Amino acid sequence: MDDISRAAGVSKRTVYENFKDKDELLRSCLINLDKLHEKETQFLVSGAGNTIDLVFRMLEHGINAINSINPLFISDLKRYHYRIWKETYKINYEKHLTHIFTIIKKGINEGLFRRDINIDIVAILLNQQLNIMSDDQIFPEGKFSKTVVFEHIIINFLRGIATEKGLRLIEKNIPEKRVE
Repeated sequence: MDDISRAAGVSKRTVYENFKDKDELLRSCLINLDKLHEKETQFLVSGAGNTIDLVFRMLEHGINAINSINPLFISDLKRYHYRIWKETYKINYEKHLTHIFTIIKKGINEGLFRRDINIDIVAILLNQQLNIMSDDQIFPEGKFSKTVVFEHIIINFLRGIATEKGLRLIEKNIPEKRVE
């Protein structure tokens, strides 16, 4: 709390007048971060020409987010504030599942994703793949770059559910330096 008050330029007493403890402060920060993420997502959705364009915009945004977050933040959150991490995970899991479902349905309606897929199953599969990405036992930090893992998950998943029309757009959107 000393570091936080110093960084905010306020006394520790002021911090405690606004937040009863570290957990409340952390929850407040995570809620604020989630609201910011929701606004950014809406901005990406509003500027996208089609679903493939949207997914690549989200991919770029996700890479920037991964690069801006200290990897220790997640591990420290799990280790020292497990209950808050679990609450946040549960809330975000449902939100992400809903977003993925909506995106897949829109892609099907645009003729970019195959109609023969089970949207519920595909949404759960993608959500689980994104969650597994942060498991250091499966993708150790020193061995795998989180951004490269993220790109592989998204691009290969897209390819698996895309129509011919969707595949052409996917291939057009992949920069040459991508998917190492």
